[in-house]
Amino acid sequence: MKKFEVAFKNGLLIDKETGKILTPVPFSSFTIEGLEEGFLLEDDQSKFVPLSSEEKIKKLHQQYKGFELEKMASKGAVFYYKIGLGKPSGEDIAKEYLFNAVLEEDLYIKTKNGLKWTFCKCRCQTNKVIEGELGLEFQVVTANSLSELFANVVSTYFNKKRSTACNAFKTFYSLGKDDSPSLKWIKSRKNTKLDLLRKTLIMGKSQKELLDKLK
Repeated sequence: MKKFEVAFKNGLLIDKETGKILTPVPFSSFTIEGLEEGFLLEDDQSKFVPLSSEEKIKKLHQQYKGFELEKMASKGAVFYYKIGLGKPSGEDIAKEYLFNAVLEEDLYIKTKNGLKWTFCKCRCQTNKVIEGELGLEFQVVTANSLSELFANVVSTYFNKKRSTACNAFKTFYSLGKDDSPSLKWIKSRKNTKLDLLRKTLIMGKSQKELLDKLK
């Protein structure tokens, strides 16, 4: 049995004697000993209080003066996204995984010129693995945007196994009326990408503006 005195920094275990990074062998067992204040338990973390619909739109108007804003989805809406591992290692039970993304606030898109629409920040979380065995208990991951949520899940469960970057409009999907979320579903239902929903929303907005002008 070998003992190490380690420091924890940037998600890494660093041997204080040598300064080298310690990389634990996957699925090995360890005894960790330290002062109680050195551990941040889930119950100790500050609780996020989501904004109401009224508070959210008021804050966005203050943040993005001169921008057009359009609501894309309401608080509680659920989207889905797939994470694939190009080169899974021996510790990976599956090569592809399907997760949910739950909105904790209303989701808006914004534009400055009426042409390019981008997401506003929105608190969201992944609280479920829909398909794909991780080999450990899944813990809720939170973020301030959908793209950040994707990155946080990758960093937490697939660190250094794939890129953390994504285009949220092309990565996240909404569920159709008669659909059930699965890897097979998300690979075949291209018409529920958020990118298409964004285009539909903008097209509907343009048509409404045109009709208003004709009245």
